[in-house]
Amino acid sequence: MRKSKKNSISNVFVIAQKEFADIITNPLFLMLIATYTLIILSFSYKGVIFGEDMGEQNILMFSFRSITRQVGWLGPLIGIVLGFDAVIRERKSGSLNVLLTHPVFRDNIITGKLLGITGTLFLVIMFSVTVSLGAILIASGVQVSEMELIRIATFAISIFFYVLIFSGIAVLVSIIANDAADSLIYNVIIWLATCIVSGAIIIAFAAIITGQSSPYELASELIKLSPLHYYSEAAAGRIDLSWGGINNEPVNAGIFDTRFTLTQWFSEFWTEITVLIVTPITLLIISFIAFMRKDITL
Repeated sequence: MRKSKKNSISNVFVIAQKEFADIITNPLFLMLIATYTLIILSFSYKGVIFGEDMGEQNILMFSFRSITRQVGWLGPLIGIVLGFDAVIRERKSGSLNVLLTHPVFRDNIITGKLLGITGTLFLVIMFSVTVSLGAILIASGVQVSEMELIRIATFAISIFFYVLIFSGIAVLVSIIANDAADSLIYNVIIWLATCIVSGAIIIAFAAIITGQSSPYELASELIKLSPLHYYSEAAAGRIDLSWGGINNEPVNAGIFDTRFTLTQWFSEFWTEITVLIVTPITLLIISFIAFMRKDITL
């Protein structure tokens, strides 16, 4: 029994390593990471320039807050690319059938894949945040304090769980869909509807229901269906960061608002933080169950 358990754990890590290798050699993934990093770097530098022109006292926190929208829009694409063909790729190549002829069980396969995707995502997020921090420090010449590093690390963790939501969705769609192109299209539609134009869609829908031109109250409730809302609240203190979305004047402007302590920030946004953590975990569990029940033979 003990030997069988050790073999299962070993199988999980072997599959996770294979998934990691497949991802980092994927041209689409590498191109997306390069584009994402360049965009975040440019907006980080732009934040430094704007902060200095506006006479901001804390350039570092201002610069990071200035990239929260770009991260909220582009980050999910990384999660999608990581997971949209995770199962379809193996099923189409026939490697799933080959794996199952060896002493490797279904739970080993899906656990290894989810572990590989999650680990890769964590490394990518930490790398992008570290690069942004370095660029801001070089451009501004400011020094970073321990408390600022804690805020930045907390921001990175919130990005990780936010983007992991879309990885969970992507893996689930990959299990259900029969073709990688279809899976990618479905995931892009979900991304557009829940991130880019979610606010505009919800405002229009709320206006139709209420007959009001500015249905803020109903729209403020409906926007909670979007993962972007919870990230927006925690990172920027904004109810919505989507295009044409719901505007508000935050009292606590998120993790980078140094007028409030981290304890005060957590006290105000603990609900949003909880949703960001629980949602991806739930989606990964659903993906696990769906894979265990899916007929994966060709």
